[in-house]
Amino acid sequence: MTNSTPSLLVWIAEYQKYLALVDQGSATDADALKTEIVEGLSWVDLSWEDLEVAFSLQREQDPSDHA
Repeated sequence: MTNSTPSLLVWIAEYQKYLALVDQGSATDADALKTEIVEGLSWVDLSWEDLEVAFSLQREQDPSDHA
């Protein structure tokens, strides 16, 4: 078993970019980025749901960092 924390941190940053695109109404760009993220996550045995949970937990730990 490998430690996926470094990979997860990278994908959380990409997830934040995805959320920003969604907020901006850039659906096409957001969909393209989500496809890339999902593909990349599969290489490190993580899922979109894993990413959403990790992002939520990160926000709970430091909500001021994501305001």
